[in-house]
Order: sequence, then structure tokens, then C-alpha cells
Amino acid sequence: MARTKARPKTNAIHFQKHTRGAPARRAGCSGPGGGPPGRGGAGPPAPPPWWLDAVCGPNGWKVALASDKGGDIVGALPYHIARRWGLKVIQLPPLTTYAGPWLRYPQSVDFKETSRLSFEKKVMADLIRQLPRTVFFKQNFRPEITNWLPFHWEGFRQTTRYTYIFEKLNDLEKITAGFKNTLRSDLKKAAQCTELRRDDEAWSMVFELNKRSFQRKGRRQPYSLETFKNLHLALNQRNQSASFIAYDKTSGKPSAGFYLVFDERQAAVLLTGTEPAFKSQCAIYSLFMEAIRFCAERALSLDFEGSMDKQIEQSFRAFGARLVPYFQITRWCV
Repeated sequence: MARTKARPKTNAIHFQKHTRGAPARRAGCSGPGGGPPGRGGAGPPAPPPWWLDAVCGPNGWKVALASDKGGDIVGALPYHIARRWGLKVIQLPPLTTYAGPWLRYPQSVDFKETSRLSFEKKVMADLIRQLPRTVFFKQNFRPEITNWLPFHWEGFRQTTRYTYIFEKLNDLEKITAGFKNTLRSDLKKAAQCTELRRDDEAWSMVFELNKRSFQRKGRRQPYSLETFKNLHLALNQRNQSASFIAYDKTSGKPSAGFYLVFDERQAAVLLTGTEPAFKSQCAIYSLFMEAIRFCAERALSLDFEGSMDKQIEQSFRAFGARLVPYFQITRWCV
């Protein structure tokens, strides 16, 4: 395995070139759509450079790259550098649930399980060696990444977190049959009180409703309007986002908002928010239902994301999606 230095932003196009051409199949992961790599392929996607540019700024991130003996890129680990407590740290970028390594597995008919694990060990070790020294590191690996041993051997720690995912939404009747009875009642209430509209120009309204949800809980919104605007513009340029608003039928005021991001095979909930005065209308549940329909029409999976909060988890569980673990990887250097 050839050693490759961490690439600055000037080489981000190189990183994008090698990740964009990756096959869409999810190699080396468990669960539906996964399994051993077989004849090779790409692992879970890393955040693309245009996403990182939007949420971190062009100078706010770097990428470690690993190459094989032929010079082809076989691994990438983008990371966001920030400052906390006045010290340099690596942490998740704003508005980004997952990060972690991306791997391109060898194209080989005889690529066995032992070969896969050896390959992951070599590539991940190479990527880890390139990380700059910081007082703290934290990334959430995508659920498809089930091997973090190379990080463990280098002193990192792992916490298991959970999300809810619908892998297949091709049978809406079956999906709705799995809803909790209380959710059915909430959906009926929302239908009586609110009217739903898709409006991709209403992104700032979703942001404001999200902000009010944080304020209601006495918490500060952890990202700025400027950062969200930058990401929205990048997503909108690629036709990879959708905004949904629920309006109160009586006053016409927004009751709840929902922002969905997606590509050709999967979707994820990025932002939601509810106007505190209309919380009893349960409009947010109808927006989730609208997102489920949206994904079903396009044969997309749907990741609810943000399912670790006890109250949020209870609401997400009512939809009957599959509870899926993922790894949060951390390390303190003192």
C-alpha cells in the first residue's frame, strides 16, 4: 500500500474524481443491499467535496488519501478541522450526520472475506497515519461501515448510536400497516388541521421553524443560516433536495417544515421544525409521511437520522422503520 499525504483543498477535485466513479453498490456492509464485496466495488460514500465546501468552507476541510501500488486511489478520509476550547479539533461538519472512510475494493473474482479484512486494515491504517495531531477527534461512520478495528488499535474509542431506516418503500400499504396506532391518530389530526405543500424555495422557512424547535427546548441551533443556505444552494443546483411545509388551514401560517436531501438511491432527513403554537396539530408526522411517499415514488431508501434523543426516538419508532446501529468514533490526545 503506497503512503499518500493528506491532500489540501487544491487536490479536492482529485478526490472527487475518484469517488464519483465508484459503483453504486454498497460493498462490505451488512443488511439489505450489502454483503461481501465479491468482485470488488466501492464502500459507503464519503461526503462529496461540494458538500464539504458548502458546510465547512473551502479551507475548512482536508482529505487523507490512500493509493495502491499503481497509484489508483483506494481510500479516502475527509475531515473537518475546527477550534474548540481554543484548540484544534477534528469534528463532524455542520449539518452532516455521517463521515468516516471511503474504500474502493480490488476488482478480483477471488476477493475473499479474509482479503477484504486485510484490505480494510491496510487502507484504514494508512488513512489514520495521515490525520493531523489534534486534541480531539469525532466522526460518525455510516451504518454500512462495520469494521472499526484499525481505529481501535490506534487508540480510538467507539460508541454505538442508532438511526431508523426504511431500506425499501416499494409497498406503501405494507409500510402504513406497520404504523403504531397512535401515529395513525396523529396523522388524521394533522390532515384535519393542516395543508401540505412542496416548496423548494421555502428552505429559509424550514430553517426558522427548526430554530424555534431548538428554542422551545432551551437549546441553541448548532448551525448558521449562512451555512444552511450554502448547502441548500449546492443541493438545489444538483436537484438533490426538497422542502415541505405544513400550513395551518385556519390562519394560513406555517405549522411545520421538513427538508429532505437525496441522491439516486437514498434520502435522509436533514432538518425539521415545528411552530410551538401549532405543536398539537402533529403536522410534522404528516410531513414525514409525505417524505415516505416522495421516496417510494423514486425507489429511495429513507434514513430518519437523529434518532438518539429519547422523545424523537419514540416518534420515529412509531413509523416502523428498522433500527440500525452505526459507530461514533472518538479520540482524545492529551
